[in-house]
Parts: sequence; structure tokens; C-alpha cells
Amino acid sequence: MGSARPPCVHPRFAKQWLAGLLLAAVAVACATQAPAPPLPGTGTVWGHLRLVPREGVTPVKPGASPYGSRRMSGVEFVDYSKPGFAVVHLDAGPSPAGTAQLVIRTSGVRTRLEPPHAAVGAGGALVVSNASSAPHVLSAPAMGLVRRLEPGQQVEITVSDAGEQSLFLLDVARSEATVFVSPGPFVVVSEDGRFELSGLSPGSHRLLAWHPRFPPARAPFQIAPDSVVQLDLEMGVVQRDDSAASAPADLP
Repeated sequence: MGSARPPCVHPRFAKQWLAGLLLAAVAVACATQAPAPPLPGTGTVWGHLRLVPREGVTPVKPGASPYGSRRMSGVEFVDYSKPGFAVVHLDAGPSPAGTAQLVIRTSGVRTRLEPPHAAVGAGGALVVSNASSAPHVLSAPAMGLVRRLEPGQQVEITVSDAGEQSLFLLDVARSEATVFVSPGPFVVVSEDGRFELSGLSPGSHRLLAWHPRFPPARAPFQIAPDSVVQLDLEMGVVQRDDSAASAPADLP
């Protein structure tokens, strides 16, 4: 009995297959690659944020609902393989301030605030623009703001208090956006959960992660001059403080 012959592959498809493998390898390398050396006298912390399902919960495919009731059929299950929008930040230190932008936009018959989540540093600015064809009333209760925005009009708000800030359109049901205001240096995690904060001063720090659907995760760490620390975080519905992060690893 002769050995089995490998299936024939057209050269064009072989090239596409090899190109796909190369892109996948590059993506993995980028996701796991350590940061560049920090600036002299400073340090860097980096890692990945991972969502942990609650015990007894079996994740389903993204966008699907695990509920059998028709009343709950519109409820989407969390895709635990990707964190979605999340912010990793320090609880103190110089805030980068910056600007977050929200837009009132009408698509089809639905008007909403986009994006639904944003982040900015304390002392930064929040700019809300009305890109729809109708006037709308914007409300930011914690900021003491109620403002009517005509089409094409915008308002700029200085955000000084750290934490979650909710914004609503009073004339449109279920139109809400949440802006996270960081008290210190922060970064929005990448699609695969990777984060990196550089230029940190030597000493003791506390790393926190904020997610719109989960309790925060936190972990202390130390930064030595010219050091890079890897620290992975986990978030879940039930999460003890002493298991919120893996042990920091100082990289050479």
C-alpha cells in the first residue's frame, strides 16, 4: 500500500494561505511583544486584561444570548474572549488630561450618542457635537449640565472629577454614553486586551482597570528606574482583591 499523496493546492491559494499564516504570526508577535526600553530614570508597566466568566457560566458565541426566555432574547452575552472597551490607569500621578469627543448622530430612525464609551484624564475636556438634523437636549447630571444643542452646534465641558460620568439625551429614550475620567495616567486597552503605560516615576504605584460592565480590578506594583514590569489583570463578576492580578514580572 503506497503512502497517501498530499492534496493538490493551486499556487494562487497556496500564496493566500501562506499570507494568512504570516499575518497571524505578526498579530501574535505584536500582542506578546514586550515594550521598548523606557526613558532614562522612568519605568513602564504593561500586560493584558482578561475577562473571567463567573463560576457556572458557560460563554456562548459573541452576540448570542444564553437565555431561553423570549423576553430575554435581546440580551447579549458578554464575549469573554475580548474585553471590549476598558481603561487601565493609575490611581494617582500626573493626569494627561486630553479631549474626549461624543457625537449625537441619527442612523435610520434611531438617534444616539456615539461612541457609547470614552475616556479622558481629569482636567481634560469633553466635547459633544450634534451631527443630527434636529435639536436635542443633553444632560450630564454629575457635571450639573443641561444644554440644548441645535444641529451643527457643540459644547465643550471641562471634566475635573475622576470616575464615571453619564450623559443622556433627555428627548431620546435609551440614549446614554459613559465617559471614564481617569485620576492619573491611563490607556484604553487594545482589542486583545493589551495595555502599556510608560514614563512612570520610580516608586510604589497601584494599577486599576475600569470596565463598564464589571467591578474594577486593581494591583499594586513597584517601578525601579529604567525598568519594565509585566502585570496581567483579570476582571469578573466575583473577583477578590487578592486575585485580581498575576504577580508582577520585572523584565530585563
